[in-house]
Amino acid sequence: MEKYQLFVTKTVSTYFYLFTDTWYLVSHTSYIMKHKYPFQSISASTKEKQGDIQNIRIWLNHQPHIPPISDEFILLFLHSCYYSLERTKDTIDNYFTVRAQCSDLFKGRDAKFLMEQLEIYDMMGLPTLTPDKYRIVMYRLRDDDVNKFNYPAALRTFFAVNDMYISEDGLMDGYVVVFDMTGLSFGYLAKVSTQLSLVRNFMVYIQDCHPVRLKAIHIINTYPLIDKILNLIKPMMHGNLLEMIHLHPTLDTLSPFFPISLLPADYDGGKSEAVQVHQGKVTEVKRCCD
Repeated sequence: MEKYQLFVTKTVSTYFYLFTDTWYLVSHTSYIMKHKYPFQSISASTKEKQGDIQNIRIWLNHQPHIPPISDEFILLFLHSCYYSLERTKDTIDNYFTVRAQCSDLFKGRDAKFLMEQLEIYDMMGLPTLTPDKYRIVMYRLRDDDVNKFNYPAALRTFFAVNDMYISEDGLMDGYVVVFDMTGLSFGYLAKVSTQLSLVRNFMVYIQDCHPVRLKAIHIINTYPLIDKILNLIKPMMHGNLLEMIHLHPTLDTLSPFFPISLLPADYDGGKSEAVQVHQGKVTEVKRCCD
């Protein structure tokens, strides 16, 4: 258990808090008074899957390197793996192993750091689900000054914000990712290409550890740079992830996948501008840090 001390500081309850840089179990009663996290939509579903949960818990009893986790957290893994017990076991094992081995990417989640990073990037979970009940999560640059780009810091922010979304959403039917490449230049690629070990760690986590149902990745406003980016990451990608990627030089080819109206108003979508959606998410992140 020693190498996992980053993730667990106490085991007093059944709720596993996903967000702060020290992972811990928290009292439902005291914590719920401050926030609705974690897993606000999961607890009602655990009774329906007790057999699967107990199967995983029996297995966990023989995995001393994995810290204690709640029924709700087990159910999140089961759901993300479509209730395949073997896939769930592999994902849980990978999840804690990668977070321990790459701990620098999952710590330092204080409010000051995250607020500074979120002045550089938009990382927005859009409010309206797709017709298939999927959450759209959108990423783009807010500030395209490449001198401000720090790849390890960007990854730490990505993981922190995504942990918050998972905790909020609970058992989401699926996630659709939209990357807007506007503002990206070769300077960004040059910085990332010198840190390939971090790229590999990110790809391993997203494909083998992340407890969500990823449905599609849409890259919009693509430039010739996209070919170089894909050439960099393709050797690290599983075939099924590669099949999820869709390239869109313009928004015209995006509409067959989901209504454009679900995007911020900047994209001829909904009523709210991206800056308003982003600011709402920044407020949520700050509340999690307080």
